[in-house]
Amino acid sequence: SSGINAEYGILVDYFLRNSYYDTALDMVKSLGIQDIVDTELFISGRDIEKSLAAHNVQLCLQWCHENRSRLKKTRSTLEFNLHTQCFIEKIRAKDYLGAIQYAQRYLVESEGMCKEKLQETMVLLAFKPTTECSKYKALFSEDRWEELVLEFRASNYHLHHLHSESLLSTVLQSGLSAIKTHQCYSSEKSGDCPVCNEPLNSLATPLPFSHCTQSRLICRISGKPMNEHNAPMMLPNGNVYGEEALTEMMATDGILTCPRTNEKFWLDQAYKVYVM
Repeated sequence: SSGINAEYGILVDYFLRNSYYDTALDMVKSLGIQDIVDTELFISGRDIEKSLAAHNVQLCLQWCHENRSRLKKTRSTLEFNLHTQCFIEKIRAKDYLGAIQYAQRYLVESEGMCKEKLQETMVLLAFKPTTECSKYKALFSEDRWEELVLEFRASNYHLHHLHSESLLSTVLQSGLSAIKTHQCYSSEKSGDCPVCNEPLNSLATPLPFSHCTQSRLICRISGKPMNEHNAPMMLPNGNVYGEEALTEMMATDGILTCPRTNEKFWLDQAYKVYVM
């Protein structure tokens, strides 16, 4: 059905965003959901990301040239940062004259050029790649290649109106937030609540709590709502459970055992609770 296909599409989107391309393509082919997942966008992006990881900027620069007008509208700094990296690599290779010529030809004219950033970059001519000056050490760092991969990915998503978060992440966060309550982070956690248990408890920590305009009392034993058909009953120790669960327990065991404290009580010791 369309609903099931949409769920598979969410999974495929997650796999593509996290570089599980073979798995994603196999799912698309076997399930026949080519119409709801744009695999071409991710596959073409994969080739560019691979080239950047291999310290090659040519494919990415070509992509910037093809999308220059759209990137300009978004004020992207990707092209400038790519040329900056080429400039840095020339300095690393001690080709100082080549670095200056490259800067004159490309850095000054590249999209997203920032005067302050350009000045900061040109100062690298006075430093060695082994410098301990933190500001310029970061510019010489090999980690910049990974930053370029992430910047390209973000630019690619933005140009194609894709959210930075995967659909799976968005759906999961929405679901966790919808059922997250303050009890999930108290000593009175429920074994049946997904958010009360790990790993979802940790994942939901930064998310907002659910907005409940109407509260419901749920029996800890049966998991059923406590209402006029299943009255809440309070034991002498103050714990409250549904009448149905207590009656069933009494019929089975002949006595009530509080699941929280293991204390024993008779049914006539329980009092009906009225909620105003």
